[in-house]
Amino acid sequence: MRFPVFFILLILCSAQPLIFAASNAMAQNANGSDSWEVSQSSPLLGGGNSGSEIGVKSRSDPSSVVIPLFSGGQSGLATTGKAPERIRFIAADNFPPFIFRDSEERLMGYNVDLAREICQSLKAACSLKIIPFNHLANTVFNGEADAVIAGMSMTPETLEKLSFSQIYMRFPGRFVVGRNSTLEPLPETLGGKRIAVVEGSRHEAFLERFFTDAVAVPFENEELARNALSRSNVDALFGDGMRLSFWLDTRTADGCCKFAGGPWLDPSYFSGGLAIATKAGNTKMLNAINLGLTRLQSNGRLGELYLRYFPRGFF
Repeated sequence: MRFPVFFILLILCSAQPLIFAASNAMAQNANGSDSWEVSQSSPLLGGGNSGSEIGVKSRSDPSSVVIPLFSGGQSGLATTGKAPERIRFIAADNFPPFIFRDSEERLMGYNVDLAREICQSLKAACSLKIIPFNHLANTVFNGEADAVIAGMSMTPETLEKLSFSQIYMRFPGRFVVGRNSTLEPLPETLGGKRIAVVEGSRHEAFLERFFTDAVAVPFENEELARNALSRSNVDALFGDGMRLSFWLDTRTADGCCKFAGGPWLDPSYFSGGLAIATKAGNTKMLNAINLGLTRLQSNGRLGELYLRYFPRGFF
């Protein structure tokens, strides 16, 4: 399956709540039912620990794919502490490819699988309930759920009610060039080069701030910027790495282009990353989730999950 389909499937999403429960049986959702059950002994992804290493080979691409490492290696859970017996996750279902519904209304996505994996690593029962995004923070704050796994931003308002886990995903800016280009995109090498960006975007602001000798060429939207690069009307394109990775795998791109250089990360310009939110002060739950994330990074499961949803990679 080509992953840009995730964005198409967003049109098919329904607002009807759906719940899965991770307990003692394998998945039972073949008919689009409202629950999934997952055995502790039946991991959703392939075995092996290689996913946590830098330079793991993508299953769909013979070139090396960089597996990002986000955890600092500290679980925060004392060795004498006890993990919770259950974790009640909540999310909204309009965040592909992290959470979305397929054409048969089944809940799918990176965050769905990540919630399962965290619970399996902690040997905890697990549920995921879909509710409107603007109700997420209050639902956890009021004790009706334990954790939000929905890309909620860390703002002064949310930090009054919520605490956030370790980052489990970031969204770097990336340069894309023509497939035969040897351009190495650095501030000192882009002088006079025409770089496509989306007008008014954070990527345009970043380029103008740090690549002062480059010539920013703004376009109204991503499609126009990509078309300019594929037609060689610009020297490079700078934009969101994840979205560009999906485009590079499409028939529309048709092998025209490739990533150049490495990822550019700056929370003051780009997203601070994805984290799981718990009620402020619920240290036991937050530490347990951090422990789960640390274990998944250490045993390679986070790397495997990354390759499953982002086989080209965007780091």
